[in-house]
Amino acid sequence: MVVSEPVETMLNEALNHLKHCIETMDMFRVLNEGHDHIEAVANKFSDCEKVLVIGTGGSSLGGKCLVNFETLYSGRVPRITFLENVDSRHFMNVIGSCDKDRTGIIVISKSGRTTETLMLFASICELWKDFDYAGRAIAITELMETSTLMKVAESKGMSVLEHNPKIGGRFSVFSIVGLLPALLGGVDIRMFTDGARTLIDHITKASFPDECKIFSDIVDMYNVVRSGRGSIHVIMAYSDLLGDYCRWAIQLISESLGKSEGFGITPVGATGTIDQHSMLQLFLGGPSDKTFTVITQRHNTYTPGLNCDLLGPLHGRCIHDLMLSHQQATIDVLKEKAFVRVLEFDEFNVWVIGYLMALSFVEVITIAKLAGVNPFDQPAVEASKKLAMCYLCKYRM
Repeated sequence: MVVSEPVETMLNEALNHLKHCIETMDMFRVLNEGHDHIEAVANKFSDCEKVLVIGTGGSSLGGKCLVNFETLYSGRVPRITFLENVDSRHFMNVIGSCDKDRTGIIVISKSGRTTETLMLFASICELWKDFDYAGRAIAITELMETSTLMKVAESKGMSVLEHNPKIGGRFSVFSIVGLLPALLGGVDIRMFTDGARTLIDHITKASFPDECKIFSDIVDMYNVVRSGRGSIHVIMAYSDLLGDYCRWAIQLISESLGKSEGFGITPVGATGTIDQHSMLQLFLGGPSDKTFTVITQRHNTYTPGLNCDLLGPLHGRCIHDLMLSHQQATIDVLKEKAFVRVLEFDEFNVWVIGYLMALSFVEVITIAKLAGVNPFDQPAVEASKKLAMCYLCKYRM
């Protein structure tokens, strides 16, 4: 990568800024903490056949990604149910499916004032008045007088655990916010954080931008966006296992980088091969305004080869053969149209999820630095929250 001196200076500053964030920010530093305290909290729910995790946005998406990945990977019946949306029918269906004497509750809100989370939890309290809140429920929130969740939880005799005030919700997956639901859902959280640390080590060992391909690829993607040819970023994962990772990444990118009229990236999640039959026409035949990250694996879970001449080219092939063929064909044709970054792994597992989530943090911090925006706030949504409370005053049961 040959660059001019001013550009080289800018890239060095961006890399040094990223390394400084990794060294000093709690969202990364928690990766070096042990998991004993999380395992101790998890023991509180050892006799629960189901655990409800109540939260929304950054309070739920990371843990949900990990739990749902493990559920699909292992084929086990899920123990964890996430209540995120104020959808009354779904809420009542979930509550109706629970044996409240064998159910645990985790309520998560960094500020303690998230209205959806408070509404869902308080609605359970109305329905389950004799629930053992002291024994089988905890809250995770900032320990501040402004936290309504803390006050409600304490009134129920619940344990209240601190949400690190220096870690924003969407950056909290490596903290107790993501790791506790994951552990309760059967995830190997040590393997998960090992994947994240591997990615971080690649960054910290680089002395110059061109020594780190991860960093160089992010810069290349940023340059395409800045040129006006990449305002939409498509994350296309060739596995059903990564659907919730895509949803988690969509929130992270949207809230971290959507900060100005002059710059923004709209993330789109896609699953191969399914979305080849829904969005590939747009990707190839539509406007040249997209960049792509395609995530693949080499691993083949055994399925039988087909023994039927009537199937033409499918004869003698297995499911994985067809997956490999489609993903490579899609990568080839997309590269003729747009910037494409391919992330290939031996096998999708929770180590890979940790690696990908750490990579996503690194991406938004780097791009935000280059674009001159703050990735850690989301001021534009406050107006909508205030207006919603005005409308709430008009509605009655």
